[in-house]
Amino acid sequence: MENNGEINAAASSTEYATSTGETPSRDTPPTLSLANQDSADQENDNTNKSFEEKPARAKFTYHQKATFASAVLASLASMMAFSIISVFYPIEAKAKGMSPTVIGLVFSAFAFSSGIGSPIWGKIIPVFGARFIFLAGAFVTGGCNILFGFVIDMPTYATFTAFSFAIRLLEGLGTSATLTASSAIVAFNFPENVGTTVSLVEMAGGLAFAIGPAIGGVLYDADGFRLPFFVLGGVVLAIDVVNFFLLPQTGNKKEESGPMIRVLSIPAIWVAFLAVAVAATCFASIDPTLAVYLKKLDFTVMQISLLFLSFGLPYAIFSVIWGAVADAKKATRIMIVLGAFGSALFFLFLGPSPLLNIHSSKLLVILVIPTGTIMISLIVMPTFVDMFSSAEWYGIPTNLGLSSILSGVWTGAFFVGTLIGPLLGGALTEIYGFAFATTVLAGVLIIVMIVVCLFGVWEYRCGKGRRVPRSRLEMEANTTNEEQKPLISSDV
Repeated sequence: MENNGEINAAASSTEYATSTGETPSRDTPPTLSLANQDSADQENDNTNKSFEEKPARAKFTYHQKATFASAVLASLASMMAFSIISVFYPIEAKAKGMSPTVIGLVFSAFAFSSGIGSPIWGKIIPVFGARFIFLAGAFVTGGCNILFGFVIDMPTYATFTAFSFAIRLLEGLGTSATLTASSAIVAFNFPENVGTTVSLVEMAGGLAFAIGPAIGGVLYDADGFRLPFFVLGGVVLAIDVVNFFLLPQTGNKKEESGPMIRVLSIPAIWVAFLAVAVAATCFASIDPTLAVYLKKLDFTVMQISLLFLSFGLPYAIFSVIWGAVADAKKATRIMIVLGAFGSALFFLFLGPSPLLNIHSSKLLVILVIPTGTIMISLIVMPTFVDMFSSAEWYGIPTNLGLSSILSGVWTGAFFVGTLIGPLLGGALTEIYGFAFATTVLAGVLIIVMIVVCLFGVWEYRCGKGRRVPRSRLEMEANTTNEEQKPLISSDV
């Protein structure tokens, strides 16, 4: 009976509106009939079900797969070609009369030019095109490797030293161009999986860095100084040719350069930069000193090689794990703090530090080295995701320009660390000893942990927890105005 009354009331209302020429009020929804009500309920149920059902995970496109494959191949080739000289170049350079200090500077020249070049490449990638920078950088890297094979023929110490520096500086620029463009391309094409995909590329580079010296040593034993550079330089150029046909174009021709000043004005970017630079410094600081320390513990050359492999391999593997965790949980600051604390413990036990009052042993070294590199990767990998999250929160559009800038900053921070690390570690060990050097590195990591904690509290209390930045408000206001324009025009 009540339903019949509602139907009659609805019919009367409709007849009155028709006879008087009035339209129903917009403020009050029209009364529905039973048929319409059932139809509406069914539509609502279907809508609710569609919202409750999780969408199927989208498959990667051919463009994404080709891009990722190109980035992995380039990272493998570039880092392998970079690391081959660590085994045999010091021997040949010493025979030419080069001092250990100058040899260390030749190694650091690569990181110096890479650290300077990375932010520059990040700024100009959208202008010249990510694909062009990527391929050109790999071409320069491969060519420099082949040229480096001829430095052994330099007739004097001066020419040998000059060409060693010049080629390593140029090779650093080429490699930084490839790696910066690689990270930018991957981040742009995988916006929902930045941490995972970048960490996979990082894993490829880490594996190449670990096995590069071994391959270089084998080739050097086979046919002398030139063969390692000719072979791996040729491999880099061959992979560059493959990537020329494999790598699709990224972005569009109207892509603009990223807002470098605006990105660098974000405090969180500098905190992430500090974390990456310190982690890379600590990672690279024991390169020139660890082998000597292990020799004192009566490790054989083969055992030392395996320990160096255990130094790089866990870093490469766990980079992927930490990148996936950072993508899924977005708890980047917590991960950085835990990584800094764990890395500090690693260096305290590696020495071992005089603060612990324990004696060094083979077992202790075997246990702490792989664990420590896992902790260092826990610092490095979340920082890239953290940079993206901070830039997006400040209202900077996510495009190739932003990906290029952040990739340049992140890569530059890592190379700054690899420049400072060997110099700092070598100097501290030479003056104060290995145990004191590792204690200093542990102290620096504790400082980074405290800085990240205090910054997180400050950012929430004075920043993200209390206000929305003006840049984000302006972006949202512009978006709202654009959305309102069609509505206004339709009412006129």
